[in-house]
Amino acid sequence: MVEAPVNGMLRHRAEHYNQELGLRGWLTPIDQIHITLMGLGDGKQKRVVEIARHVGLLIQAAPFDVCFDRLSAFGGGALVFRSSNHSPALQAFWRKLSAVIADSPLQPFVTSSLEPHVTLLRDRRGVPKVREQIVEPMSWTVRSFALIRSYQGEYECPAIWQLTGQDDSLAGM
Repeated sequence: MVEAPVNGMLRHRAEHYNQELGLRGWLTPIDQIHITLMGLGDGKQKRVVEIARHVGLLIQAAPFDVCFDRLSAFGGGALVFRSSNHSPALQAFWRKLSAVIADSPLQPFVTSSLEPHVTLLRDRRGVPKVREQIVEPMSWTVRSFALIRSYQGEYECPAIWQLTGQDDSLAGM
């Protein structure tokens, strides 16, 4: 989850791009702005959420900086921020998370492992026409990661884990 005040700045950028690009998008609510790393599918049963909560406890990492500077269209009409340099620390965290999940009971439920990105808005008609472009960078420090349960456009956050300063991960359950 992106913390305040950065989530507010991202929302302001989303409003700006929505207007500048002539879109009619559904803007991501401020309290739901996050960096997407992996998908477990929509509306998973409570058992999968409980497994994911347990797996999240196995991830240990230090806070890290990210920088997003590309505006891109993603599948489903999503306008997203991506990183030109792929934010090396974010990539390292993503690899740790993927490795822990690959060795866990959660693996069969993984539906997608996505390039890390921040969804700013959705517009199924307008966004596919948007060409990728370099934009003014936004940087911040990531201090936690979260499990987000999404179902029919509704979000809930059943777990948030703080990044405690250790920079290794436990690779098994």
